[in-house]
Amino acid sequence: MLAMIMSLLLQASAYPPELRQVPTTRPVVAFTVNVVWGSEHLPSIVKALRAQGAKATFFLGGKWAEANPDLARMLVKSGMEIGSHGDGHRHVGSLGVADNVREIALADEKIARATGVHPTLYAPAYGELSPAVHEAARREGVRVVMWSIDTIDWRTWHTPDIIRGRVMSRLRPGAIVLMHPTDRTLAALPQLLADLRARGYRVVSVQELLKAAGREAPAGERGGMQRLRTIA
Repeated sequence: MLAMIMSLLLQASAYPPELRQVPTTRPVVAFTVNVVWGSEHLPSIVKALRAQGAKATFFLGGKWAEANPDLARMLVKSGMEIGSHGDGHRHVGSLGVADNVREIALADEKIARATGVHPTLYAPAYGELSPAVHEAARREGVRVVMWSIDTIDWRTWHTPDIIRGRVMSRLRPGAIVLMHPTDRTLAALPQLLADLRARGYRVVSVQELLKAAGREAPAGERGGMQRLRTIA
């Protein structure tokens, strides 16, 4: 057991680092929305984004996509990017490689069935990382995405003003902003997007952020890694 853990730790140094922000001087930020609940707010959140020419990457839970295929397809039709948030929102940091592979592979299968999209970006549930998470992502050909600005919008006492303040006070070119589909996020979006536009910022998806910054595409986008897609 110890030998296996040491092996994974040594391998971790060879993995692509998780994406937290993108080095750039261009005024551009990516919005990400992790979706395993809050379905009732999604259409209005998409409408608010589109009203100001903004995009976001929506990281879907596999079980959520399976239960809400119409909403998942709506996101695609609205021009939003689709990523994976794993299948069942488990504490992946405490799982081994096989269970982490299963989380990613099951989510891919369910998201693809609902939307026709095979995600190449993966946001681990609870933001948990481990050598096993990285190894599973490598095997499944997905890039691990985290964040540099957390709105903590799941806290019921975080008002729209608090959410906007957290983003604007931490704003940097190339930032990745973490959100969830809450009523507070929906209420904050119109003014937040206006504030960002007033500062000269564009709000884009993660892939668009990488392209705007002239960075390499995430693993898997151009077939750089083989997807095993074996679900045991």
